[in-house]
Amino acid sequence: MAKYSNPGTVDIDRATDSILSSGGGIHEKEPDENGTTHISVYSTSDNRHLSYDRDSEGNYSNVHTDKDNRGYMNYKGGK
Repeated sequence: MAKYSNPGTVDIDRATDSILSSGGGIHEKEPDENGTTHISVYSTSDNRHLSYDRDSEGNYSNVHTDKDNRGYMNYKGGK
């Protein structure tokens, strides 16, 4: 469970760029039977992590972040 909840949205591209700028990478799972792909963005030097699901229509859901292996923020889905 995240420490905080945010009913707003997050700029996925900006958050990804921020995390990758401190070293790390992106891992994408193969799409599931519904066409949804789970994506994880991680930084090894800052121990930050962003995860989200993207469906076949480009909608995001299950967006959450953590830092130092502790849940930090959950966000409402968006596009």
